[in-house]
Amino acid sequence: MRCGRLILAVLGALWLTLGVALAYDEAIVAAVERAVSRLSLDLKTVETGVGQSGASDEQLSQFRDQVEDIRTKAVQQTGSLAGPIDEVSQQIGQLGPPPAGNSPEAESLAAQRKLLNDELSRLLGPKSQLDLIVVGAEQLSGRISSIQRDEFVKRIFEGNRSVFNPYLWYDTGLGLGLLYTRIDGLLRNWWAEAGKTVSLLGLSLIPVYLLVFLAGFLLIRRVIVRWATVHGGASRTPNEIGRLWRVARGMVVTFAALVVLLAPIYLSFENIGLMTPRFALIFNALSAVFFVTVFNYMLARLVAAPGEVAWRLVNIDDKAAARLPLLAGIATFVSIGNENLIKVADALYLPVAYTVGHAALAALLILILLSLMILVLRNQAGITVQLGGRRTYLNWARNFAFLMWLLIALGFAALAFGYLSFANYLAQNLLKTSFLLVALVLLHHLSDAAVSESFYPQSSFGRVLRSMTGLGERAIERVGLLFRTLVDILLLLAGLPALLAFWTVTWVDFRSLMNTVAQGLRIGEFTLSPWAFVIGIMILTVGVILTKLVIRWFDKRILSESRIDKGVQDSLRTGASYAGYALAFIVALTAGGVQFSNLFIIAGALGVGIGFGLQSIVNNFVSGLILLVERPIRVGDWVALDAGEGLVKRINVRSTEIESFDACSIIVPNSSLVTGVVRNWTHGDTMGRFAVAVTVDYGSDSEAVRDLLLNTAKAHPKVLTFPEPMVLLLRFGPYGLDFEIKASVADIFEGGIVASDLRYEILRLFREKGITIPHAVALIQTAQK
Repeated sequence: MRCGRLILAVLGALWLTLGVALAYDEAIVAAVERAVSRLSLDLKTVETGVGQSGASDEQLSQFRDQVEDIRTKAVQQTGSLAGPIDEVSQQIGQLGPPPAGNSPEAESLAAQRKLLNDELSRLLGPKSQLDLIVVGAEQLSGRISSIQRDEFVKRIFEGNRSVFNPYLWYDTGLGLGLLYTRIDGLLRNWWAEAGKTVSLLGLSLIPVYLLVFLAGFLLIRRVIVRWATVHGGASRTPNEIGRLWRVARGMVVTFAALVVLLAPIYLSFENIGLMTPRFALIFNALSAVFFVTVFNYMLARLVAAPGEVAWRLVNIDDKAAARLPLLAGIATFVSIGNENLIKVADALYLPVAYTVGHAALAALLILILLSLMILVLRNQAGITVQLGGRRTYLNWARNFAFLMWLLIALGFAALAFGYLSFANYLAQNLLKTSFLLVALVLLHHLSDAAVSESFYPQSSFGRVLRSMTGLGERAIERVGLLFRTLVDILLLLAGLPALLAFWTVTWVDFRSLMNTVAQGLRIGEFTLSPWAFVIGIMILTVGVILTKLVIRWFDKRILSESRIDKGVQDSLRTGASYAGYALAFIVALTAGGVQFSNLFIIAGALGVGIGFGLQSIVNNFVSGLILLVERPIRVGDWVALDAGEGLVKRINVRSTEIESFDACSIIVPNSSLVTGVVRNWTHGDTMGRFAVAVTVDYGSDSEAVRDLLLNTAKAHPKVLTFPEPMVLLLRFGPYGLDFEIKASVADIFEGGIVASDLRYEILRLFREKGITIPHAVALIQTAQK
């Protein structure tokens, strides 16, 4: 026995040793240790660069980008250690706790325990260092952000010459002359170097390409206009989605046309050797000015629709509609031109004093143009009538008119008092914010109009949606509401970062935030990751859809072909649905990273909550399961309760729906059906008994009446012969003899119809036999006598 135990102990130790050796790849740990050294060195290098004075805003942004990369890599390396740490921890757990007190432990187990603990310490060491790197990167990123904010405030609110100071414009003129001289010299030097090797044939192809592009553009435009005239109807009044979709379609076409125009030109210059770094600076600046100016001009033109009142989206007249795109295009040209002019000036090493005047002039022009646009967009009497009563958009801008005027006045004041950088910052961002808000609002209204049009029953998409999904009107409305909500959320997620980026917050801030969210938020022992959440939701959705498909197949293929009772079919169908939903929920939780050990803790906490506030809900839930298993009532049963009487339509998890005979839905908690008194007319079978009461005069032959009533009941084809119908003389009533027919039918739901048939037949036979039924007038006369 001792020898056997020794062999087992040795084999166990050997197995555990091999388990440690094969538990994970040693190369992973070695790679993590090397990454720790590299990331620590990179973090120190960035920290040294940040500590040096004189770093520009661009350099600080690059430092923040590097810090974020270091933080992301550190988190990834920490994740690669999670598997080995878990495996070693599980093996330590398999050994069990060490002996209590001074109890000795087998040498093999003690050696194994020490080996595993050493291995765990080796893994936890790099993990701790990575955690320190992550914390250090976050602190350094915050420090860089603080420096950038301080520099931004200092730069924006730095005092300078007023726009009324003539020396400002004198230096601006010198700066423009110097800029022209340096650009001219740059182009001359560029052509002197590149012209030696340039291919004249390739250079001549550029104007040919432009002519081909222009011809193709005009041809496509003519085709689109002709198609719109034929299918849309020149005289047909456009609907809301047509007006909004015209703007979206036009902007997509404009974007594609600009890309098709500029990209080949750039590639042509690149291929023939003309795209040198200095020339690329000029080319990119001109391309940016051209691209953004045309894009914003087209947006304003499509919204204002000069000369096309039916397509106009704003409440302005024809003159204002013609002015608005021009003002928007000029303001965009000044704004984007100033930004790129400053970039070119910095690249050509022009003195800062020479470029300050450029920014002041641009700010002055933009503020004036913004003022003119606000005046153009103000509400004008009678314009809505010209639009034919159709809806106008962007009316919300009137609510911000006072704020816009206040900011514009602040910009003019900043120019007057010499805060030129602040004025330029304010003017540029006001213009960008205006265009962005217009685009977002139009997309919001487009999604609403698309949902309203697409889910309309007579629309083509609405018909396809209903035929493919089989959804009802309420379900389709909910799908539309969900779609609109998702679009609004996406617009918010896209627009809010852009607005914050305009007003001093850089994209690096959002990258850090998104990385933090993407890597997961740690809540105790649980990590909440958006990707895991999305995967879990997708798995749950697929699971629910598959469950519905399987249940539909099970119902049509098996249950409908079987002769099982309808109540049993409903119980099987409901139970299978709950099982499928539960399985999908468990798989979704597992895919989302939820460990069932955590669920047990949550279940224990819920147990306390159940004892206080959830007892009724759980009671109804368990009662619903009892109803499905024991089936004291089933779907389709005729039941009578204190709350009412009707047919069981649906047995849910918490409650049961009963439809009364006057089409009223009665929602009954399941616990009431299990613990209360329920009269079930169809429990076991559908056979039921009904009664027909008849009163005749005292002068009638009672035996003849009995035989007539009995024969009438037996003659009806739906009255069962067993149990045999009977006629009872119930009482000697105050005004006549009270008889009652008691008969049975195979389907209790037909009892009312059969009773009605018997009453009609009894009336006909009573007339033939001269048997009188006392009526109200005769009864009153008799009582008076």
